[in-house]
Parts: sequence; structure tokens; C-alpha cells
Amino acid sequence: MESYLSGLFFLPLLVSLLLLILPKNLVKPLVIVAAVALSAMSVIAFSNISGAQYITAPDYTNNIVFGLDVLLLCFFGWVAIQRKSLWVGILSVVQLAGLIYLFFNLSHTQSAQLMVDELSGFMFILINVISSIIAIFSLKYIEQEDCSPFRRKYFLSIIFWFIAAMNLVVSADNLEYFFLFFELTTLASYLLISFRKDEVSEKNAVTALWMNQIGGVALLSAIFYIHLNQLGDITFTNLLSNTGQQAILLPLAFISIAALIKGAQMPFSKWLLGAMVAPTPVSALLHSSTMVKIAPFVILRLSPALKDTSLSMVIIGLTAFVFVAAALGALAQDNFKRILAHSTIALLALMIMMAALGTPTTTIAALVLILFHGISKSMLFLNAGILEKVFHMKETSDMDRLSETGPFTAMVMIIGFMSLLLPPFGAFIGKWLSIETLGSFAIESKLLGALTIVAVAFGGAILTLLYFKVIGVLINRSGETDKISFEKTGMIYRATMYMLLGIITFSIFGLPWLLTQYFSPVSEATLQQAATVTSEGWNMLIGSVSLPIVPLAIAFLMLPATLLTAMFIRFKNVDRAKEYMCGEKVNYSFGSFYFSTEVATPWFYSIGIAFFLAMLMVSLL
Repeated sequence: MESYLSGLFFLPLLVSLLLLILPKNLVKPLVIVAAVALSAMSVIAFSNISGAQYITAPDYTNNIVFGLDVLLLCFFGWVAIQRKSLWVGILSVVQLAGLIYLFFNLSHTQSAQLMVDELSGFMFILINVISSIIAIFSLKYIEQEDCSPFRRKYFLSIIFWFIAAMNLVVSADNLEYFFLFFELTTLASYLLISFRKDEVSEKNAVTALWMNQIGGVALLSAIFYIHLNQLGDITFTNLLSNTGQQAILLPLAFISIAALIKGAQMPFSKWLLGAMVAPTPVSALLHSSTMVKIAPFVILRLSPALKDTSLSMVIIGLTAFVFVAAALGALAQDNFKRILAHSTIALLALMIMMAALGTPTTTIAALVLILFHGISKSMLFLNAGILEKVFHMKETSDMDRLSETGPFTAMVMIIGFMSLLLPPFGAFIGKWLSIETLGSFAIESKLLGALTIVAVAFGGAILTLLYFKVIGVLINRSGETDKISFEKTGMIYRATMYMLLGIITFSIFGLPWLLTQYFSPVSEATLQQAATVTSEGWNMLIGSVSLPIVPLAIAFLMLPATLLTAMFIRFKNVDRAKEYMCGEKVNYSFGSFYFSTEVATPWFYSIGIAFFLAMLMVSLL
């Protein structure tokens, strides 16, 4: 078991180094072999985890962690000088001063620095399988970037050490170590967003840097509070062992704030939206499927301590608001990547909400959403890269003939949207569980529960409209040709799409098995509370929620299958005419359904700030 864990930590680092020094002809086989190895090790590691396993590092690693922290913050300071960013400079100085104080005043106990449990194993699979597919996709994508051969290897190198950092983030128990790994993901985000070195990329990368640094300051504040108030070891385990004590609410609030910033919840959503200028694999890797999942992961880790507290109520209120506001923002977009970014923020809010509720059923709902959102959104973002490189499209309004010029790409994108929207795909099951369990929450907390149900229902309706709006564009055809032939996008692009389609197909037919053997054990280990998943006749019972299998199967045949078939139906011997309205010819345009939310955005941010302040206030009372 330990060998697999060591492999997940050190193999990506080794591959990252080798990519910088090996000749170009060895890059592709190295990436493919490493991707397969990491995926296999993550699955094996999860299957062998039974209860929490603590890993204690040698004493000298504290000095190494401190040294890496200092180097990292000095680099951030250099960025502040180079980019003339006051915020990055101030936050770097504050973090550096705090770290130096803690290093010389904090007593380092013999408690373990790392802790691997079922929740860590669950995240290992998401991180390594999806990131590996994205890394393989990047082999082709980065070849088409206008940069030097070394810069292309450098791009792939960052992806792999980012994978190592993410594996460590979800394994950290000690908050000092968690701070380092958290900020390493911030560094990866900065380097990848600024990869193209143009003015917009540099500006947006700096924005992502200082906003995520605020999360780092929040983590240090939690460490300071635990230290000054002598609350014990500075670990997640210690915080969870003191569940129910008022004293731990403030450090919980600081850690939750750091997580919510990483999850781009308003008012910190600007960094993720700006990150869309980065190469598209970056959007798939950091800002949809992997890095932003730190947010629901941390809330899940803390959920036993957060459950039923005033802090959790504020988190639920914030995420309910963000779910609606971000869904409205998505509906107002035309740029395809920004549509995906806004909807990602909305669905992250739903995941965090379910995690904060902290019941077995809501925890399963959060886990289901985390996994299947990662699969679907990575596929959609990678297709955005194909649209950019092969079809030279970035706006959704330009895709109204994609089903004729690129039918395979259009079909995969439709499946991606359907997997977020329709039964029996996993994301739909996650949303169903979310809405069903909010009914019980409304009984316990009438006003907040009712408002949350309304927000989730309204936001869900908006996202449904959004997804069908894009699907409508993708299945639109001129009718000028009956012949449909799949486009040639390249072996790597096609292979990665087949991998993701295979995972989605497996998730449909293997959902009952996944619920009982994958999601339920993770939920039970996280909450230390039984998560009952059973079958009764043709129903799958998850707690008190019943999933009817037969209607879901019928819905699959009637909805997704119908939409896909519509792409390939050809009517012969019929007269074809363009659409008309009152005698006037009307050409369909995505912009016909466009509206702006720019006026409301400052209000959205102000409300978000109020919620973040409320998190601190209720923790102090």
C-alpha cells in the first residue's frame, strides 16, 4: 500500500523533471506510460485503503517544508515586483512574516503530517485518471501552440508536478503541510494561466494569484488561532476530534474561506473566469475537473465538525446564492469556455452545499457530483480545445453548423451536456439527491431550508435552459446535405474522447455498483456514520431517497437517445425551406437569447462579501 502512495507522490515529480531534460521524441511515450501508471496506482490505492492511515515524516521535513514555503513566497514577491501588483506584494509579505513567526514559535509535535483515508482515495482516482487523460490530450494540443519546443515540454512538466501537489493536498493532515501544497496549486495556476505571455494572460494570472493568496492567509490565520489558543495539534484530525466545541469554529471558518476561494465562490469567482484565457487543457485540469475540487473536498473533510453549526448555515446560504447567480451568468454568455466556467462555479456551489449539510445522503450527493462533474466538464473543456485548434471556433454562436462540419465533436459535446443534465447520468442523480434531501433540511431549518430549495430549483432550471440552449445549436443543421461523415481530428484527440466516453458509459451501467461499493463507503468513512444504499425491487434506496431504475432507463431511451438520433436523421423526398416569421426570414442566432448580467455583477460580489464576513462573525459569537 505504501509503495502505491509513494508512487502517487513521487512519480509525477520524476516525470515532471524528466520531461524538461529528455529529448522530444521520448516525451510522448513518457507521458502515456506515466498516465497509465498513475491511473492504475490510484485505483489500486483506493481498493486497498481500509480506514485512516497516518504517515509521519522525519523531523527534517519540517525544515524542508519551511524552506519551500519561503522560496515560494519569495517567488510571489518577485512576481509582485515584476508585474507591479500591490496586492500580491502585500499578501506575500504577510504570509512570509507569519510563516517565520510560526517556524520559530510553533512546537512541532510528533503527530502525523499525512493522513490517507477513503476520501483521499476517492480524490486520488479523480485527480490521477482525469488529469492523465488531460495530459495525453495536451500532447497534441501543445504542439499546435506558437511557442518553442522547450516551452511545450515545460507546459507538460507543470501538469505533472501539479498532479503530485494535488495528491499531497488531499493527503495532508498537518495544516502547515496543507498550506504548502495549497499554495503550490496556486503557483501552478499562475504559471499555466500566464503561459501564453500576452498582456491579458499575465493580468488574469496575477488576479488568480492574489485572490488565492487570500486563501493562504486564511489558512495561516487558522494555524495562528489554534497555536495561540492552545487547542492542540494543528491538524484536521485534531479539529475533528473537538467537534462540538465553540472554540474551533473560527479556525474552521478560516479553513472554509480558503476552500471557498479556491472553489471560486463569489466574490472570488473573477479569478476562475479570467483563467479561461489559458490554453484549454489548463481550464480542464485546474479550473473544472481537479484543482477547484479542493473546495468541496475540504468541506467534506470538515463536515462532521461543521454539521448543524451556524457556520454551516452561512456556507449553505452563500452557496445557494452563488448557484443561482453563476447560473444566470452562464446563461448570459456566448463564449463557450466562459459558459463552462460559470456553470462550473454554480455546480461547485451545489457540491459545497451538500458537503456542508453533512448527512450521509448529502455526502453521497456531493461525491457523485464531484466525480461526474469532473468527467463531464473535462470532456467539454477538451472539446473546447478541439473547437479552437481544429475548427477555429470560440463562440457558441459560431457552432450552428457543427453537426455537419464536425459531427463527431458535436456528438461528444452533446453527450457531455446530457451527462450533466439528463437521467440516468451520474450528475443528474447527484442533483436529484440534492433536491430530495433539501426537503428534510427545510423541516429542520424552515426559512433557510425553503430559500435553499427555491434557489436550487431556480438555478437548476436556469442550467437546464442553458444546456438545452447549447444543445440546440449543436444539433442544428442547414439541411443542404444528407451525407454525414465524421471529421478527422487526430489520433490523440479522438483517443482521449473515447476514454472519457467509455468512463461515462461505464458510469451509466455501473451506477448501482458505484453507489454501493464506491460512494457509500467513502461517505461512511468520512462521517463515521452509516450510509445505507440498498436495492428493493426495481428501486435503489439511498437513505430515505428512492431512485426508480425502470423510469430512469426509459428516460434514457426517450431523451438522450432521441437527441443523438436527431443529429443523423435525414428526410428524403421532402421540400426544404428556411424558417419564416410573419413573412420575414429569420436566421437563428445564439445571440437572439443573449442578455447581460454586468449591471448585477457588483451586487453579486457585494452579497458574496457579506456572506464571507458573516462566516467570521457567526464563528466569533
